Amino acid sequence: MSFASDGTPATSRWRDVWIAAGSSAVTGMGSFLVMTTLLLTLQEEGHGGLAVSALIIAESLPVVALAAVTGRLADRVDSRLLLLVAGVIQVAACFALSAAGGLALRITLLTLVFCGTAIVQPVRQALLMTMVTREDLPKASGITQTASTAGMIVGPALAGFAQDGLGTPTTLRIAAVAFGATIVAGLLFQTRRGGAVASTADEKQAPARMDGLLRLVTIGFAVVVGAVAANNVVDVFLVKETLGASSSAYGVITSMWTVGMIGGTWVTARLLKGAADDSAIVVRAFVCLAAICTVSAVGAQSPTVAMIIPLWLIGGSLNGAVNVQVFTVFGRRTPAHARGRLSARLNAAVQGAALLGDAGGGLVLQWWTPRQVLTGAGIAGVVAVLALAPWIRATVRRTRAAEKADASPSGADQITEMARILPQDPRHNPDLVGKGVGGQRAGG
Repeated sequence: MSFASDGTPATSRWRDVWIAAGSSAVTGMGSFLVMTTLLLTLQEEGHGGLAVSALIIAESLPVVALAAVTGRLADRVDSRLLLLVAGVIQVAACFALSAAGGLALRITLLTLVFCGTAIVQPVRQALLMTMVTREDLPKASGITQTASTAGMIVGPALAGFAQDGLGTPTTLRIAAVAFGATIVAGLLFQTRRGGAVASTADEKQAPARMDGLLRLVTIGFAVVVGAVAANNVVDVFLVKETLGASSSAYGVITSMWTVGMIGGTWVTARLLKGAADDSAIVVRAFVCLAAICTVSAVGAQSPTVAMIIPLWLIGGSLNGAVNVQVFTVFGRRTPAHARGRLSARLNAAVQGAALLGDAGGGLVLQWWTPRQVLTGAGIAGVVAVLALAPWIRATVRRTRAAEKADASPSGADQITEMARILPQDPRHNPDLVGKGVGGQRAGG
């Protein structure tokens, strides 16, 4: 497979994209299978909110804490080796988890499972950026995002049925088998990066720097996600306690957000197919974020569950749009040698902000009602986007000015081009021969 100088392939390798999508769906299902099964098990054993918080921290903390290490590994070590090692770690830890008893041991093993995830995420994202051309990045993102969303849908539902029918140990062993998809994908991928695959030693040692637009996306999105992340903790209390709905109704509402994500993913992937202005994509992404926060605040005022369903469909579609927009911009603008490190930084920033938001949501719920928390989180998210507006505007202006300057040759460049077209030595320019200039250079 041939590559351009910036690491972009000459043609997209769709076989690898579909393998990546399949492994994302299966391992995503495994992750939700583990988390949902443990949540149900701890609740049945009488554990409280502290144990649930420990589970959430065990899931998110490795991605945040290990970002510097996993990103560097993704760029410098053979991607196949990393996927195989991470897959083995996940499978072994999950099998051990199926036989573990006691909260402390379970949390330790769960953390080990998601240490494997922390390795896999930047490797898979960097590989996906390397599999397809610049024009096909939105489509590739749409395929993998849809697959991941399917895993999100299947995992919790399967956990409920499997735990009731098979018990916790067997359900966790099923999850362990699902994590084996990472190993299979590592063996099947033809696209590889890192290690001996890296083109030069200089690339391995080159710094991983974000340009202004990527810094804006990473920091800005983390700020907004942190502001609105309380929704993840509080929405169940709004549906079940405030509105008095059943667990089934809560499941339907949650699935509406996920279904909306699939629709938003594909609509946005199609719209971005011919979009060349990365700055415009970033602006639209922040508009979508503000709209998601608005939907959250409006949904908090709903008097019935029926009114929340269409709002969550809209919110999910906007969420899917943002995911594709972010991946497309990162895929286009991230240097090939730094894709793993910069992907890990983005994941760490967003996951870390979400973790703080989750903790804050659970804390303020002690004094505020679910409606108040959701409304406050939505308003905080909108305010965050508005506060970022001057930075967004300035960054977009600088980025477009720099791109315009790069696209327009300077006067010196034009002179150089003319010199190539019209040689000034009469021995090479027949128009000057016999016109009294002899062997002198023109103007000499």
